[in-house]
Amino acid sequence: MSEILKPSSYQSLLNFWNYQIRPVLFKECIHILNDSATWRIAVIIPLFQLLIFGYAINNEVRDIKTYIFDQDQSHYSNNFIDKLKASTYIKIENYVYSKEEINQALIKGKAQLGLIIPPDFSRKLLAKQKADIQIIIDGSDSTVANQIQAAIQQLSSATSEELNKYSANKNSSIQVKPVYLFNPNLETPFFVLPALLGIIVFLVTTFLCCLSIVKEKERGTLEQLLVTPLSPLGLMIGKIIPYIGIGLFDFNLSLYLIFVLFGIEVKGSLLLLEFATFVFMFSALGLSLIISTISSNQAQAAQLTQMALLPSIFLSGYVFPFDSMPAVFKVIGYILPVTHFVRISRGIILRGADFSDLVFNFGVLAIEAIVILSISIRLFKKQIV
Repeated sequence: MSEILKPSSYQSLLNFWNYQIRPVLFKECIHILNDSATWRIAVIIPLFQLLIFGYAINNEVRDIKTYIFDQDQSHYSNNFIDKLKASTYIKIENYVYSKEEINQALIKGKAQLGLIIPPDFSRKLLAKQKADIQIIIDGSDSTVANQIQAAIQQLSSATSEELNKYSANKNSSIQVKPVYLFNPNLETPFFVLPALLGIIVFLVTTFLCCLSIVKEKERGTLEQLLVTPLSPLGLMIGKIIPYIGIGLFDFNLSLYLIFVLFGIEVKGSLLLLEFATFVFMFSALGLSLIISTISSNQAQAAQLTQMALLPSIFLSGYVFPFDSMPAVFKVIGYILPVTHFVRISRGIILRGADFSDLVFNFGVLAIEAIVILSISIRLFKKQIV
């Protein structure tokens, strides 16, 4: 054996290949060809990541939801607004008649940008002076906020050059004065951490509950429980209640830490945020029951959980701008419960939004929780009965 392990000739190398490497290699190739889980990892996950990063992920902001308060109502202000409309950056959602309407739109998440044109805008331009415009930006996403300011500044500079093109006095210009709401210093943790709460709750509750049930299946203890007077529904509820407690504990611990370590406090109702977390966990636990039902072992369950986690991270708006994604990926994103919880979490924590501001996201989250949990209950009962 030592001679084969330490070959000193061509014949020894050939023996080492024929009697040690080749049998193991042949066995492993047969195993890979017959193992569907391996093929899922080898093919589906890379393909999914290529599609996501190639098509869905785009850091360039487009279609910025904009509210405009034009106090000047002149040819010059209309010309400037027309240039905004022609830009791929701006999507004008509404014209309003007060600054308070802009603030409310930003709080509700209906707008990312508010633009206020003062009543003396055209007069200052005609007088060859600097005409100020104020932009109010949702600063909860620091990357998007910076790009919004850069885009407005670029349009303002282009308009100023056009005004001065045929003028001897080159002093006319449009000066942009930005105001950042919800995150005045444009700190990245303010954008990432409130949304990370949803990822933490989703991962912990789904992964732990799923592995617990699959472990019971592998050991055969799940079948042993069925010979007791327990009903399938009672068994299922008893299994998931502890993980609701774990999920709420992790959520509140994380919420406390981001306040202590980063100074991010909940501006809205903490009770409303807890309620949203509770509803969201039913979607996560329902998904864990579905995965545990179709998984034959813990490794397979972990793989399926990872596959469910990837779109929740990349398509929910957790890291990348949601509105910049192609339409097909937006549809997928809207289906994901994490997307709506991320919006609720950011809305309540950063903007101080209330239930009426987030009623759509709460409604979708509740419907998805009911649908996913209903499917999981049916599959769970079918498996164990």
